[in-house]
This record gives sequence, structure tokens and C-alpha cells, in this order.
Amino acid sequence: MFSNRIGFGPRLGAALLDIVFIILMLVPISLLGLGAGLAAALGLEAVGGSEEAEALALLGMGAGAIATALIAGVVALAYTLIEAFTGASPGKRVMGLQVAREDGSQGDIQLYLLRWALKNSGSLLQWVLPVISSLVRLVFFFGCFAALGDKRQALHDILGKTAVYKKSDISG
Repeated sequence: MFSNRIGFGPRLGAALLDIVFIILMLVPISLLGLGAGLAAALGLEAVGGSEEAEALALLGMGAGAIATALIAGVVALAYTLIEAFTGASPGKRVMGLQVAREDGSQGDIQLYLLRWALKNSGSLLQWVLPVISSLVRLVFFFGCFAALGDKRQALHDILGKTAVYKKSDISG
């Protein structure tokens, strides 16, 4: 009955592709931040290293690091939201996979958002209940291995009543 659902291996492959895609997006952003810090440090040497110049250079380096971290966080969040609104991350898309209802019928944005919230609940709770968020992350991490079972559903799929299929196998 569950034979056309996608199991752990291909899902892991899609997740690894997503990690590669995120790294490819974040490297240029990080290099820009590193470049800003380097420019500040080089400017410090050019000015002669006065205390005021050193303070400005450190301020510039700190601002570059904070901006880089914020931009990287926004990019990473936006990347995960692709799956929340379309039912497939870019990695899943490359592999021809799609999130759907348990019965193999087409999902909708409400279903995808619920699954995304469950899957990322540890990260979401970090801002409200930081101690509990670590436990939730651990539970959902190990819950991913449930996709090795006969039903081929991770914990977030079981709770959200979803499954991952080849896009061509989804009805409706």
C-alpha cells in the first residue's frame, strides 16, 4: 500500500542537495562580509593604526559580521519556506519529489505550512522556549528515521498526515 511513497534514502539525498544549494548561496554573502572586515583592517593599516581608526575598523568588522549573519539567516529561512509554500524544496524538485497527503493526493498550502511548522518546530520554539527547543529538535531529528519503516513517513509526516512521493505519482 505504501510502496510508491519515497523512503529515507532519496529524502536524505534531497536534503543533502538542499544543504549544497544553501552553501552555494551563503558563500558569496559570507565573502562579502569577510571582504568588508578585510577592507576595514586594511584601512586601519593605511591610516597608521591610531586608536580612533582602530575603533572604527573594529566597528566596521563587527557590523559586517552582524549583517552577514542576519542576511544568511534570512536567506536560510526563505529557502526553507519554499517547501512550505510549494510542497517541495529545491532539492526535492531536482529529484522529482513532492510532499502530498498520506493517500497520495495533491496537498495544499495549508498542509505544506503545517508540515513545515512541525518539521521546523525546534527552530521555531528556540525564540520562545529555548530549553525545550533542543529536546524538540532531537525528537524530530530521530523522527526522520521513521521514514525507514514500512509507512515511509518521518515523524513530521505522521503528525501532519503527509508523505513524500514522486511528483508523477501524486493524484489530483
